[in-house]
Amino acid sequence: MLIRGRSSPPPPLWDSNRHDPDSILREGDTLQKQLDEWCVRATSALVVDRTKTSASLCGRLQRQLGASGGGDAAASSVVAANTASISGAASSNGAAAQCDPNGHPVTTVAPINPKYLMRPAAEVEKENPEFASQLAAHSNDKREIMLALANAVMICKNTTICWWNGGNILESFLEILERSNVTNHLIGVTDEETAKYLQDRAASRGAGAFAVNWFRPNVAIPASQANTREANRVSSLKFSLLQTSLQLGYHTMITDMDLVYLSNPFDALHRDADIESSSDGFDEMAYGHMSSIADPTMGWGGGGLYMQTFTINVGCAYLRATHRTFAVVKRAADELAAQPGWDQQVFNMHLLTQSHGDYSSPYATLRVMDIDKFVNSKRFFRSRRNAYIPGSRATAPTPVMVHFNYHPDKHARMVCIMDRYFRGQVDACDKFPGGSEPGTR
Repeated sequence: MLIRGRSSPPPPLWDSNRHDPDSILREGDTLQKQLDEWCVRATSALVVDRTKTSASLCGRLQRQLGASGGGDAAASSVVAANTASISGAASSNGAAAQCDPNGHPVTTVAPINPKYLMRPAAEVEKENPEFASQLAAHSNDKREIMLALANAVMICKNTTICWWNGGNILESFLEILERSNVTNHLIGVTDEETAKYLQDRAASRGAGAFAVNWFRPNVAIPASQANTREANRVSSLKFSLLQTSLQLGYHTMITDMDLVYLSNPFDALHRDADIESSSDGFDEMAYGHMSSIADPTMGWGGGGLYMQTFTINVGCAYLRATHRTFAVVKRAADELAAQPGWDQQVFNMHLLTQSHGDYSSPYATLRVMDIDKFVNSKRFFRSRRNAYIPGSRATAPTPVMVHFNYHPDKHARMVCIMDRYFRGQVDACDKFPGGSEPGTR
């Protein structure tokens, strides 16, 4: 039988008369936990800025330990580590993110190889003054920029080169930017034909028209990509520009042009991960799905579990300017500079491969965008077709974006989405099959 007796007072948190190293360390841990919990409550109540309080308290305690002739070296190192982690969180995340929700200082899992650390922004700006100026002029108040690349293939005057059977993707993309009011964009133009197209377009529309922000990147395409297809050459250039924009401190949404933003995508971001990206997944595997295997020859021990997940799509990805993000981008860029490759495959390998043996992951955190907000064309036209088509009976909410990564008739499907959601022609996409072949669903 359980007998409930009179409650007794809790034991003391520490014995103030003990001065041995273990007792002091336990006392320090208890104090640190209480301080962290207090910081969470104070910050949530808008009472205090943790940068000015907990870091200074820890710093004062550290100085006192040093002035007293050392005391316990281990205790001093613990305080120093806590001070560094708090100060690091304050400087990297800003005042609004001083305290982690569980009350612990924000720390990194492991040190990053110095080779993949971002260089000081001032140094990078001196080497890239024009790009830095463009970013400063066109980013929003959160230092966010949408970055795209364009060449004459996107204008598609030669249907042999633009293999999607014709259509001016660049012009449609510019209309999409205007319709969705994405003013914080910047387009890197890689050839004279595209530059002239944009100059003539701006002149014909006049001074009061929606401004298209573009520049000519002063970056060479790696020699390793010289004989690959056009898309690979442009993609390798994308990673060179990304390295610069991140080091200059701009959170960058990299985007392809074969997609339609139906609203401003920056309004739909969570901003709680190093990388927030759309997915090639069209079902639960986009977020990760647990599967199993069974090997009868192993008897009772023949089962095993594993995770399946789709790659993210760097045709629509938001990359925060952190050392971890930069490490993924630089690793991918270095590999693409050394040998031919598909940028999306290379990027995913460095982002998703887990640490093992001598290989250390960049430890970048990932958020997969909602696949019914940032929708790929296979989900829209095939795997969840009944929710989107026919348009008159659609049950799915209006997406933030539709990306035509699965279908070759890219521009025709872009136009149908624009007609349906921008111009109110609800049946504009109903005629398109689910797959690439007529009659498929």
